[in-house]
Amino acid sequence: MRKSIFAIAGAGLLGLSALAGQAAFTAVEAQNAAEAPIILTVSLERVVAQSKAGKTIPGQAEDVRKSVAAELEAEASKLQKDIENFQKNSELMSEEVRQKTGQELQARAQYGLPQRQQIVEQAFRIALQNAQGKILQEVDPILKDIIDKRGATVMLDKSAVLYAAVETDVTQEVIAALDKKMDTVEVQKVSLAEIEKQLQEAAKAQAEAAKK
Repeated sequence: MRKSIFAIAGAGLLGLSALAGQAAFTAVEAQNAAEAPIILTVSLERVVAQSKAGKTIPGQAEDVRKSVAAELEAEASKLQKDIENFQKNSELMSEEVRQKTGQELQARAQYGLPQRQQIVEQAFRIALQNAQGKILQEVDPILKDIIDKRGATVMLDKSAVLYAAVETDVTQEVIAALDKKMDTVEVQKVSLAEIEKQLQEAAKAQAEAAKK
C-alpha cells in the first residue's frame, strides 16, 4: 500500500514537473517573441522609379543631356572658328599676343569628342542623382512614420535582402504616401564648370589610387 502511495506521489511529482517545465518553456517562448525584432523591407529603387515624381525624372534628365550636348557643340563650333581666325591673322599679331592666344586655344581644344561625350553623360548622371536625392528626402519621414505605426525595429532595403516574406514589404505603401506629397520633381542642370571640376577630381583620385 505504501509503495502504491509513493508510486502515485511520484507520478504526481513527475506530472507537476512536466507542467512546470512546459510553463517555463512557454514563458521563454513568449519572452523571445516579445523581444524578436519586427523587420520591414522597402525597395527604394522601385519607390523612385514607380512614384509619380520619379516618373517625371527620365524625360527631364534627357533634356539636360541634350542641352549640355548642344552647349558643347556650340562651343566646339566657336572654337573651330577662333582657330581659323588665329591661323589667318597670327602673322599680324605681336609675338606676345600670338603666344598667349595660341595657349588659350590649345587649352580650349583639350576637350575633344570623347571628353565632350563624357561631360554629357556626367551631366545626365548628376541631374538624375540630384533629382532622386530630392525624392528620397521626402521618403525619409514616410519611412519613419511607417516604422512607428508598425512598431518595427529594423527596416532594410530589399537590395540587401536575400529573402523576405511578402508581408514585410512596405514599398507600395511608401509610394502611395509619397504620391500624396509630390507628383513631380525638378531636374536641374549642372554647370559645365562643375562637371569638369568633378571629372578632374575623379581623374586625380584615380591616378593617385593607381600609384598605391
